[in-house]
Amino acid sequence: MRYDRQLLALDEAQLEQFVRDWVEQKTKEYVHVERFSGAGDMGRDVVGFLTKVRHEGPWHNYQCKQYGRPLQTAAALLELGKVLYYGYCGEFSLPTAYFFVAPRGVNRNFERLIYNPSELKTALLDGWEEYCAKKIIKGRNILLTEDIRGCFEGFDFSTVRSLSVHTMLADSAIKPVLVKWFGIDPGPPPQGVVPADVQDWELPYIKQLVDAYGERDGCSYASHADVTGHPSHGSHLKNQRERFFEADAFKRFYRDNTVPEDLDAFEKDIYYGVIDTHDSEHASALSRLNAVMAQAAAVHPAGTLAKHARVPVKQGVCHHLANEDRLKWRR
Repeated sequence: MRYDRQLLALDEAQLEQFVRDWVEQKTKEYVHVERFSGAGDMGRDVVGFLTKVRHEGPWHNYQCKQYGRPLQTAAALLELGKVLYYGYCGEFSLPTAYFFVAPRGVNRNFERLIYNPSELKTALLDGWEEYCAKKIIKGRNILLTEDIRGCFEGFDFSTVRSLSVHTMLADSAIKPVLVKWFGIDPGPPPQGVVPADVQDWELPYIKQLVDAYGERDGCSYASHADVTGHPSHGSHLKNQRERFFEADAFKRFYRDNTVPEDLDAFEKDIYYGVIDTHDSEHASALSRLNAVMAQAAAVHPAGTLAKHARVPVKQGVCHHLANEDRLKWRR
């Protein structure tokens, strides 16, 4: 499907929200993302903060422009001049990177300026009177004083870039946002891989299983190692670990390829699909576990991820819930 068409169809407010969702996926790069909108945005649309001190430290500005044609030089210089001016006024530090998000791109003249940062700086300074002076604040003429010029001279114009629809769609962080906005299929997850040795982080649900086996046999097993060779418990434990890691692979894949709400909704459907069975009376902890596994297989979750939720995944999610102490086999 041509997602560029959907992006081009967004209005400017929708584009800003789309870009906010997209920038928010860049969690390795930003500690916080904020959308500024309305008359008081001071030249900021979507901001990615690189440190917890936000505007007092380094930050990136994403200026969103959804026009019916490529972004023109005059409009681009005005937006750039606006944010630099308010930075000069002390409203915030100057951005350390400035992105024009223009799905239809920028005109050839401004593209040339972007690729020649010294010329871009000259174009802004020399064109201040024409492009910016009377347009930043209505009814006011902002003269390019030596102080303002000096502030602008300190800005790194090489950080100014343009992002077209094709650049956006090529970004590795865009897929979860396309899933959220346009309902694309994120694809199937990989199969789970079960480590030979039990991992420390899976010990909580493993301990619950071992306790259930002990209850069934009227004894106490010290650890999972004691049941590995058991004629029935050994294979049962192996199956539960396979389910656990199928769910783990599922969650890891969709954590990277969808928005968090999709995975949260999926797990919530599984939880509420099995909780009544879990809370019912059962002869033993192992009976409760097996009943929940059967019920989990029959749950039909809704949402984007449902079509890729195989039976072992749905059952494995129950072990993840047990690992978090949200499901308990012994009552």
